Amino acid sequence: MIETLIHDPRALWPDTMSVARDGYLYFIANQLHRQPRYHQGKDLRQKPYSLFRTRINAQPVSLVGTSK
Repeated sequence: MIETLIHDPRALWPDTMSVARDGYLYFIANQLHRQPRYHQGKDLRQKPYSLFRTRINAQPVSLVGTSK
């Protein structure tokens, strides 16, 4: 099942997602698509850069010892 967890115009190109033990999903908005290489050398990134969190009531998944 696919579901939208957050809708925010500041959440541009979400990246580096992590589920923490506190039940929140954390991610950054890196604005990769606004870098100069995609806009004829003009840097369109806007500060401040953002770290988001949203409660998803889940726990981290441990991948230690799961491979065979």
